[in-house]
Amino acid sequence: MLVSNKKRIYCFDIIKLISISIIYIYHVVMDMYVVHPMYNMKFIENLLIRPNVNLVMVAVALFIFISGATLTLSYKGENLFEFYKKRLTRVLLPFYISYFIYFIIKVLTYKTYHLFGNVQKWKILFTMIGMDEYLYANGVSTFSLGVGEWFLGCIILCYIIFPFLKKANDKNKKLTFILMSIWFLFINYSYNVFNFKIVPHMNFLCQVYNFYLGIYFASEQILYRMKKWSVVVSVPVIIFLYFYSLHINIPDNLKTSIISVATIISFYSIEKFLIKINILNLILKVFNSISLEIYLIHHFIIYQIDYMLGYRRLKGIETLLVLIVNLVITLILSFFVNAFCKRINAIMYTSNNK
Repeated sequence: MLVSNKKRIYCFDIIKLISISIIYIYHVVMDMYVVHPMYNMKFIENLLIRPNVNLVMVAVALFIFISGATLTLSYKGENLFEFYKKRLTRVLLPFYISYFIYFIIKVLTYKTYHLFGNVQKWKILFTMIGMDEYLYANGVSTFSLGVGEWFLGCIILCYIIFPFLKKANDKNKKLTFILMSIWFLFINYSYNVFNFKIVPHMNFLCQVYNFYLGIYFASEQILYRMKKWSVVVSVPVIIFLYFYSLHINIPDNLKTSIISVATIISFYSIEKFLIKINILNLILKVFNSISLEIYLIHHFIIYQIDYMLGYRRLKGIETLLVLIVNLVITLILSFFVNAFCKRINAIMYTSNNK
C-alpha cells in the first residue's frame, strides 16, 4: 500500500490520471464530432463544457499546477545547468522520438517529404527546442506536426522560469503571491487589449499562475496543514461552478484556477482512502512512467486512425472499438518511446561517467 509522505502527494498522481483521461476523451470527441463528424457525441461535449466550467481547461490547469508542485517537492537546489539539463532532457527526448515517428507516418501516408509548405529552414530551431506548436498557435509559421500541442511549449517555459519563481517565493512568499495574483488578474481582465493570437488558456502568460500556485502550495506545505473542514468549502465550489446554468461574467481562466484549487483540496482530503485501493495504485504506477509520452502521442494516433477510416460515419459499437484501438496503440507506442528514452539516457550517463 502506498503511504503519503513529505516528498510525495499521491492525490497528484490520481488527478494527473483523471486530467489526461479528460483531455484524451475531449480530443476523441473533437475529432469524431467537431472536426470530422463521424459520430454524434454532443452529450459528451455537454458533460465536458459547461456554462462556467470547461473541464478540459481545468484538466490542463491541474496538470500545470501539479508540475509546479512536484518540481518544488523534488527540487534539490541544483545549479541551473543541471536543473535545465535534467528537466528539458526528460521533455525533449520523448518529443524528438514522437515527432520522428509521426513524421515517418505522415511521409508514408502522403508519399512526400514536403509537409510544411515554404517554411524557412532555420525555423527547425523551434522544433529543436520543443516550441514549434506553441509558436504556431501564436501565429508563427513553423515545422509543427502538432506533437505535444501548445502544452509542450508552455510547460517548457514554466520549467525555464521555475528556479526564479522558486527563489522569489522562498525569499518572500507573501509578496510573490500578491504580485503573481495581481499579474494573473491584470493579464486576464485586459487580455483583448494586447491582441494575442493565442487563446487565453493556452497562453503561458496566463498559465504560469497555475504553475506558481503549485510551487506556493508545495513550498508552503498548505495541503499538509489544511484543516479537515476545508473540503466543506471546496466541494460546494466545484458543484456550484459545474452545475450553475447562468454564465458568470469573470474570465474563464479565473474560474478555471478556482475550481482547480478546489479540486486539489477535495482530492487531498480523501487521499488516505484512495491510496488503499490496490488496483488504483497499480494503474498509477504504470501511468506515471508514461504520462508525458501519452500526452505527446495520443493526438496524432487519433488523427491517423480516423484518416485511415476515411472519416466515415460510425455506429455505436464501431465507435467503442475505435476508442479501444486508439487507446491500445497509444499505450504501446508510449511504452516504446519511454523505453527508448531510458536506453538513450543510460548510454549518455555511461558515456559521461567514463
